Amino acid sequence: MAAAGTSIPPSVDPNRTAVIVVDVQPFFTDQELVPPAGEVLPRLRAFLDEARDAGVLRVFIRAEFPKERWTAVWREQYGPNLEQVVAPGSPRMQFHRDFEPELGDLVVVKDRYSSFFGTDLESLLRVRGIDTVVVAGLVTDLCVSSTARDAFQHDFHTITLADCTATGSLARHEASLETLAVGFGRVCSSADVARAWKAQAVPERGDAVAARSS
Repeated sequence: MAAAGTSIPPSVDPNRTAVIVVDVQPFFTDQELVPPAGEVLPRLRAFLDEARDAGVLRVFIRAEFPKERWTAVWREQYGPNLEQVVAPGSPRMQFHRDFEPELGDLVVVKDRYSSFFGTDLESLLRVRGIDTVVVAGLVTDLCVSSTARDAFQHDFHTITLADCTATGSLARHEASLETLAVGFGRVCSSADVARAWKAQAVPERGDAVAARSS
């Protein structure tokens, strides 16, 4: 079953696709990641530029945890020391300087792993006619995976970018991608999606005239 979910969906129409950029924040980018952040972040930056040029909606997700959401369950899992680090207003929870949203982008703030849990992300996508999401960011096996799983279970065509995400170890990274490919949509490279967008690009005016004349 490892081959399942390794290709892009039949259509990644730029008008019906959104890129969900998960948690590219100093708290995560400063960690020791595999693949290294120095490789992943430039690829993701280039892909987001491709998305903008193709007219694809970009959604920037930012995690932060208000005091009331730092529950006993989360304290038991992570201990008390992170509470202030991940609180609203913490400099480590702002967007990474190279991944600040631009005019026309959407911003969604979440306080759990999945970008869909407790947020209005689904309605924001539906009202814009989005039926396909491309998920990337940090980290592969937690917030990226949770977001991709929920996207699929909300009936979005779901693509996770293998080369634009990372986590704490190669084993965790690869196992997460394999699970997503088997059961939660597609896993492919950023270049695969960018090529699909370019293949659907509107032809140049001269080409369109020639096509009508032939």
